[in-house]
Amino acid sequence: MPTVEEKTAALVSDLQRFSIHDGPGIRTTVFFKGCTLRCQWCQNPETLKFENELVFSSERCIACGDCAKNCPNHAIKFDHGPHIEFSVCKNCFTCADACPSRALEPAGKEYGAEALATELLKDREFYQPEGGVTLSGGEPFSQAKFLLELLPILKREKIHITAETCGHFNYEAVLPSLKMVDLILFDLKALNPDLHQRLTGKDNELILKNLRRILDLKIPHQIRMPLIPGLNDQESELKGIAEFLKSLGEPELWLLPYHRLGESKLKKLNTEMKPLGLKSYSEKDLRSKAGIVAACGITARTFNFSVPPSTF
Repeated sequence: MPTVEEKTAALVSDLQRFSIHDGPGIRTTVFFKGCTLRCQWCQNPETLKFENELVFSSERCIACGDCAKNCPNHAIKFDHGPHIEFSVCKNCFTCADACPSRALEPAGKEYGAEALATELLKDREFYQPEGGVTLSGGEPFSQAKFLLELLPILKREKIHITAETCGHFNYEAVLPSLKMVDLILFDLKALNPDLHQRLTGKDNELILKNLRRILDLKIPHQIRMPLIPGLNDQESELKGIAEFLKSLGEPELWLLPYHRLGESKLKKLNTEMKPLGLKSYSEKDLRSKAGIVAACGITARTFNFSVPPSTF
């Protein structure tokens, strides 16, 4: 076990309690900061950077000026409405400490493994009979050293652990943690490597290799695909993924239809990402996409946050 001096910490953007969409049962989902992908539709853009950053919720601002008075870098202005000049902001969070309305906040909170485990175990009475903790983000497996400290604590307490991953991680570093995970939710963004590069900023060679490795470990899993209108939902791409899964002996694919819940966060961050503004799928369109997968001999399960899952 690590010594006191060797213990690590991780930035967590949110602890979402009473979650029912991130694995079986009632769960507490940990959103770690840091991801190597830059998916154009990211639902949690505040988790992409590995370093902490300032979040400005203008709708909370009462224009009291306390933030500007306390900012040592003079990064906060009130001409043409309150705004932050991120080019000079040093993310010292002095403004957040001074803000009475919490319009300014750090995107993440630092936890040690024992402190985070203590928080997660507060909810254990809600985990029964099949719930537990879900590791999400960002990319939780980017926190390899931290997980080696956190997961043994949870396993000693017999907590079910689910991990949601994009698959872009260092397998050798993550392998000890993978062996402590009870369920993997593995997101495939696209099969075509050029398309994957355009949509996420990375090709998918490492991702597909890690998927095969996880399957070899026989860890219970769900393979999922975020379905984004006009970006990765072409018939050729859906057929390609279905045939790929058949070659791996995988019988089903979960389709996660695009929604715009994460786009409202972009205006609060210092980011070049822009809202896609795409129209969500109708039930008819979603059934059509699922039908393409099903016609290839793969069970297509569709998940929509507003309605129960469907099977094709």
